[in-house]
Amino acid sequence: MFSLINSLNRMGKFPTFLVALAMLLMSLSCGSSPEKKADEAGTTDGVTSGTLDAASVELLKKAYLFGFPLVVMDASRQVMTNVTAPVTAGRLLAPVNQFANAQTFPDDKFRDVVRPNCDTYYSMGWLDLGSDAIVVELPATNDRYYLFPMLDAWTNVFFSPGTRTTGNKAQRYLVTGPGWSGTVPAGLEQVKAPTDIVWVIGRVQVNSAKDGATTVKKIQQGFKLVPLAAYGKPYTPVPGKVDPAVPKMAPNDIVTGMSATDYFNRLNALMVKNPPAAADAALLKELETLGIGPGKQFDAGKLSAALQDSLKALPGWGKNELSSHGMSHGKSENGWVVNRGLGDYGTNYPFRAGVSYGGLGANLDADAIYPASQVDGDGEPYDGSKHDYVLHFGKGQTPPSKAFWSLTLYDPEGFLSTNVLNRFAIGDRDPIKKNVDGSTDIYISKNKPSPDKTANWLPAPNGPFNLLLRVYWPKEDMISGSWKTPPVQKVK
Repeated sequence: MFSLINSLNRMGKFPTFLVALAMLLMSLSCGSSPEKKADEAGTTDGVTSGTLDAASVELLKKAYLFGFPLVVMDASRQVMTNVTAPVTAGRLLAPVNQFANAQTFPDDKFRDVVRPNCDTYYSMGWLDLGSDAIVVELPATNDRYYLFPMLDAWTNVFFSPGTRTTGNKAQRYLVTGPGWSGTVPAGLEQVKAPTDIVWVIGRVQVNSAKDGATTVKKIQQGFKLVPLAAYGKPYTPVPGKVDPAVPKMAPNDIVTGMSATDYFNRLNALMVKNPPAAADAALLKELETLGIGPGKQFDAGKLSAALQDSLKALPGWGKNELSSHGMSHGKSENGWVVNRGLGDYGTNYPFRAGVSYGGLGANLDADAIYPASQVDGDGEPYDGSKHDYVLHFGKGQTPPSKAFWSLTLYDPEGFLSTNVLNRFAIGDRDPIKKNVDGSTDIYISKNKPSPDKTANWLPAPNGPFNLLLRVYWPKEDMISGSWKTPPVQKVK
């Protein structure tokens, strides 16, 4: 869920991504702060400081986490738009203000993205609202579920059109940046973006490969991005320009590889057209004392010698903090880790940074929740060579969703596992059989079960694996946490 960019950052590969958000590390608590008091030797998580500079070191660390989402979003935008035309096979790339539409299902040979999605096809586009407002056209999808969240440059979802919110009728929006002024043409609904950089991550439900090649492909052909100046006229997207200076690296590596001076100056420059939220005012006032703020120049030479030494260690601290702690909001329930509160972070800067590092592009809880599991009900890691497993849902207790749900099995590397049925996920769109009492069992094993159970079989490898449950348009009891995914039990 799953970027994102978990997939984009893995092994330096670029994405079509999905974010399997809940698979990430969860060591910080929701309300916790990354700061820790300096110990008696004057160290704070590897960043050293003198007694007088300890407060400034903590402020620099807070500034690093505060700015990380904006800087990594910009790095992702550069990497993902550095092409002349949309790339739709495996990795989704497209020039600015153009969509790249996924048009194939992943299989066990697919290696571009970790924990690939077997439920939806993506339509991704990066908007640049600095030069012109952009018209976003969404066609009627009839009874087909879809969602089209728009993220600002700080990774908050500020608008999420789709089946849940705006319905399946044809829609046209004029997305405007914070500095835009003008007249909204008739027939368009204005959507005010908080920042000039916007990432659109569309998803359309896909029921089969044939369905994707017909119904879904036709829907995707109706997704349009048109500059306002060209609206209502014949328009052909302009080919993108490839900038050889853009690093061919994963965005996380680009950002954590920056010196602290370069990092903060890039943050300062980006904040001019991608302003922080009003709620950030108190922190920004503190950061001004260090030369951090929209349009400011960060000058390390103005800091004390001790603080300059700490500054050199800051990127290493940041990478360790983010990679070690990752997403901090996860709660363990019956062997499943569930992250809630995504897509709208307020002033929880450590959590927002962790999600940006491990799962850039997260949905709002109201759109999707992804419980993830690496251990069974006994707390033991899954292993198909040792055990068969069953996931039992009581009568009326399947995942509460207004759209659909699916359970996907991955190998330890996050890829789909080879099996005789080529079945990599199972869910409520499949012909699952219920038990006599109305309950439902999902059988997870390396060996094919008896014929009466095959419809409910999710094949497992002859070794370790993990599971991800995707619940689209979850009901309130899923969002609140009152419904909990039952534990996966060993078959005795």
